[in-house]
Amino acid sequence: MTARPGIPQAPWRPSIWLRTLLSCAPATWPTGRSIRAAITVGGPLLIGALCDQTLIGMWIGMGTLLLAAGERSVAYPVRFRQIAVTTPLAAAAYFLGELSHAPHALTVVVMAVIAFAYGVGSGYSSTFSVGSMQAMLIAAIAIGVPAAAPYWKAAALFAVGAAIYALVLAIEVVVDPRRPQRAAEADMIRALGALSRCRADGTADLAAARARAIAAIDAFDAMGIASRGTSHGPTPEYVRASTVVRAADQLLARLLADDADPELCARAADRLEEGAAAVMRRRPLTPIDETGDTLIRVRMLEDALWRAGPAHDELPVAERARLALPGVALVSSAARLAMCTGLAYAAFYLLPVAHGYWIALTVALVMKPDLGSIFSRAVLRSLGTVAGAAIAVVVGALLTTSAGEALAIAVLAACLPWAMARSYLWQAVFLTPLIMLLIDAVVPHESVLDISEARLITTVIGGLIVVVFGYLIWPSQRHPRVDVAFAAAIEALAAYLRGVADGAAAERVTAERRRAYRRLFDTRVHLQRTLSEPPPAGAEAWSWIPLVTAAERIADRITGISALRRPVPRADLVAAADALDDLVGETETAHAASDRVMSSASWRPYEAAVSSSDPDVRELADEIVHLRTSVRRGEGS
Repeated sequence: MTARPGIPQAPWRPSIWLRTLLSCAPATWPTGRSIRAAITVGGPLLIGALCDQTLIGMWIGMGTLLLAAGERSVAYPVRFRQIAVTTPLAAAAYFLGELSHAPHALTVVVMAVIAFAYGVGSGYSSTFSVGSMQAMLIAAIAIGVPAAAPYWKAAALFAVGAAIYALVLAIEVVVDPRRPQRAAEADMIRALGALSRCRADGTADLAAARARAIAAIDAFDAMGIASRGTSHGPTPEYVRASTVVRAADQLLARLLADDADPELCARAADRLEEGAAAVMRRRPLTPIDETGDTLIRVRMLEDALWRAGPAHDELPVAERARLALPGVALVSSAARLAMCTGLAYAAFYLLPVAHGYWIALTVALVMKPDLGSIFSRAVLRSLGTVAGAAIAVVVGALLTTSAGEALAIAVLAACLPWAMARSYLWQAVFLTPLIMLLIDAVVPHESVLDISEARLITTVIGGLIVVVFGYLIWPSQRHPRVDVAFAAAIEALAAYLRGVADGAAAERVTAERRRAYRRLFDTRVHLQRTLSEPPPAGAEAWSWIPLVTAAERIADRITGISALRRPVPRADLVAAADALDDLVGETETAHAASDRVMSSASWRPYEAAVSSSDPDVRELADEIVHLRTSVRRGEGS
């Protein structure tokens, strides 16, 4: 269990754990995704059945099913990018079916090595995480189903399915004019513009305009956190969104300051109105080159909107590569995935069970894409598989024609996006019959009842492998502690900044930099494992998302300052380092105290950093106080 910032941890009770595990998150019906899933998954199967080409329809439907199951409610460009990345990964996995003709020991070793590589890569990208999970599923099917050969044909049909899915998604883009993320961003900018206009006009009562601006910023921030919380790894979209929110907060503070200049506020209001329109058109404005605190904050917001980038890009390429090396937490998670995958394929070859490749499928679905609470997911998957197998038996018994099964698959596919938003249990309930009915099309000489029995047996075996070898034998990995990892990361950041402030030797600064980024990487891995808890159990971890991202921004600010070729006021840097040291003390106090209440007595003044003549130091100081404010906000939530 991972405590939220500022919230005490309750003792573990089995009854509470079971109720939480089986509870479901509220979810609205995702109309667009449901219609698209029904058309793209059921359509090829129906056409294939009517044209007596059921096998072709099945392989196309398999491609669209995996894309539908991996889609998230994010901006359309992100969805198209995910299709472009995941499709080649999954299609190429069909060629791993050649391992079915290789010695069994070689297949076990190769698949374990591939799983390790996928596990490491998933720590860097949510898109790669989804794609690697799909690849592991496809590889298991290709190795275990002889009908997958020739593999080039199955891969090509999978790509056709992806193209169909992308085409239907493009039609939705044209038909549906709604852009929730873009609209929320524009609303935030308009609200800030309205507040700026009130300051320019000398409005005495700013309560309404202030409340609207705060609500708009919170709404945009909540949308970004929700998107990150439901993703399967780090996303550049949330990094950008958090930077935008940070800049909007800074502009809001400037507009509410007593010394806000009315003339500058008027010019800022005009610029913000233009900026909101530019966001809706996705056409950036020409950068402004203005002086004055208010317009500087406006320019910072525009930079966050259009030109945000990591500060460590200023480092040499070799050093940036070293900073990207995986940490201990990610390597250990990938190693557990590799072990369980190897054991799954060994069980496939050694145990006398039908459809033994489903053991590897189960391991991939439970442990990937982000290695969260694999025990909870194994339980939910087993329960969902029983219910899903019952659905498949009923459908197979009532609908004896391929066309009838295709229609049933379309209905089940339409329910899948809603089920995924509800809980992992519901996802398994609908995904199980979909896969079983598709496999029935590949192996038509067997009954759905036989497949259902085999499905249950192999799911139990796969679940036991995951629980024993991926969970029970690793006591230190059972409950990821984001708070402990976060405190260690802040301590490493403080040491890193102190080294930069003290003008330490390059070797020491480099060592502290790598240590800080490695700690942050481990924190992100722990966070992702916590976020992947079956909903709603993992929702409490969402409160850590902005804190971890803020800490990463601080690291980038420190790195940017360390790479500057101009002198930096040392006293200002020391003041910023003192502030970060105090934050370390508060974090440790919060972790150790039973009531997790943070004391503000030790927070030393650091006006020298905030009012520094160096803009980079000012930005660093702002980031530190923003992180502390976020931590204390978590305490009071």
